[in-house]
Amino acid sequence: MLLLLLIVIFALAFLVGLIGNISGIGGGVMIILFLIYVFGFNPLDAAGLSLLTLVFSSLTGFVQNMRQKLVDIRLFLIMATVAVFGALFGSFLASYVPSGIFKGVFSTILITLGLFSVYASRMQTRGGVEEYSSRPAHSPDTGIVSLIAGIVSGFIGIGIGGIIGTYLTAIKRSQPKRAIATIIAATLPVTVAGMALHFYYTGFINIAYAPPLVIGAFLGGIIGSWVIRKAPQVSLRFFQGYIIIAFGVLSAALYLLSTY
Repeated sequence: MLLLLLIVIFALAFLVGLIGNISGIGGGVMIILFLIYVFGFNPLDAAGLSLLTLVFSSLTGFVQNMRQKLVDIRLFLIMATVAVFGALFGSFLASYVPSGIFKGVFSTILITLGLFSVYASRMQTRGGVEEYSSRPAHSPDTGIVSLIAGIVSGFIGIGIGGIIGTYLTAIKRSQPKRAIATIIAATLPVTVAGMALHFYYTGFINIAYAPPLVIGAFLGGIIGSWVIRKAPQVSLRFFQGYIIIAFGVLSAALYLLSTY
């Protein structure tokens, strides 16, 4: 039974690494839902393990995208620096929030982000024409959005891509491949910071689940990084939005079923 459990966890982590590196959302939503509703983990423990998984899935994406020169270095430094502080605050805040509120907030954030991402994608590509801005996304509002994304990441244990990715591609109209590659790179230091604080509060009681999570996420990240170089940019935009919506709706349904 234990072996089967470890295999299932490995497969899930592999999907997290794969989907996270393709869409830029980190894939943590899958880990969170699985650990909370299947294994009965409390949200704080689930978020810590999710962030641990994202560390290794984003590590592979970080290396691959840097080698391919897809990362906007200046934007990476802005996002990573600001979002790390947000992740630390979000992780601290999560230790004081009741489980029920956490689950409700988790669902609401995901559904809102997904709907906005899909709507913005349709508006931007209406008529079959993709319009992207050549202007750099280095501005004060990028720092503010990065801070918010970091807080959300540390609080609910997901990557920063859901917020920053939607902002860069929908508002700034940055090219999706470059934006997603830069977000994945920035996810690495942000998830390291959030994970460290989560484990500080929860301890290492569930660390036995870490090896299959880490290995699966690492391998999935390698394949996901390869896919992102081949996929059409507009497809990445819609994929990101629909993935976020799907997991947001699933999260809301599970929350309502478990509550009522």
